[in-house]
Amino acid sequence: MSILYKTIRKAEPGVAGGGQYKFYAGIVREREATLREMVKEISSRSTVTTADAFAVIENFLELVPKFLRNGRNVNLGQLGRFKVNLKSKGHELPGEVSNYSILGSKVSFAPSLEMKEELMTIRYTKAAGHEQDFEEEAE
Repeated sequence: MSILYKTIRKAEPGVAGGGQYKFYAGIVREREATLREMVKEISSRSTVTTADAFAVIENFLELVPKFLRNGRNVNLGQLGRFKVNLKSKGHELPGEVSNYSILGSKVSFAPSLEMKEELMTIRYTKAAGHEQDFEEEAE
């Protein structure tokens, strides 16, 4: 199996009227894999029922945010690691840093070495019908 790609035209960022356009490869996105689809696959590959698989994933979905809210990284072994990163204002003196310095946070995911190695084996195939035309990138 391979990832299908198409040609996408992108404008130069920050230039009125688009500036110089360039062409890039972009993934042809297939239908998204849903939670229900994942649960059915897990159930078909193991001895757990669909209901049991849903129950485990529901607990997982409750626990990951709980640990992250408490400042803990969540290491999922061969899958990777979730962690919270802060966006903060910079100050001249250490004593100036306070709760008001924090502008927001975001959750990041870093794939494990095993996952990265697995993804390095991806093959790419140009999608049929995209040889001569291109698609404008959605903003």
